[in-house]
Amino acid sequence: MNIARILEASVDRYPHDVALIFEDRRWTNVEWLGRIRRFTQALADMGVRPGDRVAFYVSTSENSVTTYFACQLLGAVAVPLNFRLSPGEAAYMLQDSGARVLVYGRNLTETALKIAAQIRSVHDYIGCAYDQANIPQGHHHFEALAETTVDREQMRPIPDGDDISALVYTSGTTGRPKGVIHTHANDVAIAMNCIMEYGLSHGDRALHIAPLYHVGGMQAFFVPHLMVGATNVVLGRYEAERTLQTIEAEKITTLFAVPTQIQEMMFHPRFKDFDVSSLRLVTTGGAAISSSTMERVIAEFCPRVFNGYGMTEASLTLVLHPGDSLRKLGSCGKPTLISECRVIVNDTTREVAPSEVVASGEIGQLIVRGPQAMQGYWNKPFETSRKLKAGWIYTGDLFSK
Repeated sequence: MNIARILEASVDRYPHDVALIFEDRRWTNVEWLGRIRRFTQALADMGVRPGDRVAFYVSTSENSVTTYFACQLLGAVAVPLNFRLSPGEAAYMLQDSGARVLVYGRNLTETALKIAAQIRSVHDYIGCAYDQANIPQGHHHFEALAETTVDREQMRPIPDGDDISALVYTSGTTGRPKGVIHTHANDVAIAMNCIMEYGLSHGDRALHIAPLYHVGGMQAFFVPHLMVGATNVVLGRYEAERTLQTIEAEKITTLFAVPTQIQEMMFHPRFKDFDVSSLRLVTTGGAAISSSTMERVIAEFCPRVFNGYGMTEASLTLVLHPGDSLRKLGSCGKPTLISECRVIVNDTTREVAPSEVVASGEIGQLIVRGPQAMQGYWNKPFETSRKLKAGWIYTGDLFSK
């Protein structure tokens, strides 16, 4: 199984259902696949081949998901970049990954020109500006490529599960950001994991306000919804009132939002003016939420709240299910169905084996393994050996069981 097949399976099952909504445009599954295939052909015409890296430096938008899935169809490696990175930070990741192509957002033209002046490793630049007249000379126009390219390739190579699907860069809190290697098998496992834990279905309508350069937004939320044939509504820029309006207008059923966003919506002066009763589940994580706020969220916003723990290297690993949202508030929950977790001795002065599990109630380091776990860090064997040991990811995070 690979990510490209997930896309094609949705078209086979639900060809005329709406797959994607962004701004004032709507695409059915078959329409969006046609757009993706045309953009895939455009990348191939630029010389992109299986295994080549294609970076996208774009805010949450249709451009980012179309680029991601074009890479999957072509067998190229998607390299999502945080659109808030400085030119220097982005240039480092482009050079480190060896990206051949850079797709950049409509507000990042000047930044792309600065990057092009710094490095020579990128062969082609693709701008997402509305008007082709605003694309710098020598750069390509995303919309023109996605709409006018003739898809000539009928039988592209099918990526294998062990092929790399994406390089997702860490935030770099312990030095330079590292490219986390995700294979197709990893990302299919992440999607299946989330479908099972959240109970996603074809009838769902997901609202995407989370960054799509992040595993939590793309592999753990967008891809699983696509896999079940749900409708994906992409909101280009998060604002509390705009999000509430969209939930009401599009009858949103599933939402991934961090606690601060949930609180901004709940405490917005116009919160009660909007009908959010269509929401059947909200997933959150990354920060604590008070018991009083959680009680109000359950009573007035959404009755089923999932609080998850994950990381770029392993995606969703632990999840606190709705029944425990108040009873176990502050807990990260239990391991997901595909995750094996242990809490081991935390001793930074020596190598600690996976078998050195601490007693219940004691604090130790969480280690994780499973089919969703990364293959390593791109071009960083030493860092990989420190993080990935005997198939276990040493998270560095302290937990008690």
